[in-house]
Amino acid sequence: MRIILCGQLSGPADVCRLIWVRHARPEGAGLFLGQSDVPLSRFGRRQIPRLVEKVSLYPAQAVYTSDLLRAVATAKAISRSLKTEAACRPGLREIQLGRWEGLSWAEIAERFPEAARRWMKNFPRKPAPGGEEFRIFKARVRHELREIIAAHRGGCAVVVTHAGVIRLALADALGMPDRYLSRVHHDFGGMTIIDYFSRGAMVHCVNV
Repeated sequence: MRIILCGQLSGPADVCRLIWVRHARPEGAGLFLGQSDVPLSRFGRRQIPRLVEKVSLYPAQAVYTSDLLRAVATAKAISRSLKTEAACRPGLREIQLGRWEGLSWAEIAERFPEAARRWMKNFPRKPAPGGEEFRIFKARVRHELREIIAAHRGGCAVVVTHAGVIRLALADALGMPDRYLSRVHHDFGGMTIIDYFSRGAMVHCVNV
């Protein structure tokens, strides 16, 4: 196994390093899961030891997780290796996708052709039918981010969450417009590291 080591925590005393981790592969991977509370798949459970080994190279003092099963199972394994408890934060959930949850894109395009067309054209401003508005999703993720950073100035924490949340964190750190979020891919079990300063942020690595 090849481990990629990112830069060591250094610089101003108030820097906060967050290790963003996408949960391991769940049941129903490839579907629009959103906030559907599915467990890890057999393959996802096999991913856990390698993921734990990657994360354990960093001196994290805390682990935060979405409260959805796939994230909690991943976070508990990480927290055990770090000898700490995983704190559940519902605000770290994926965006809620309404009537599209549990469907494939082919099913969505067949059942909701006009809504699917508008969603693609206006991404991410147009919500799925009955789903969470992007501005609300963005506001709750930013709220969680501010609170976690404030609690770990001068330290390091792990955040186990979902692809959409990690995309938002990267977009904020890089000053990237929302319309480009779909260009960012993050694998199941992938790890991204961002340092947060009193002003600005630095991305060390993405999806390793």
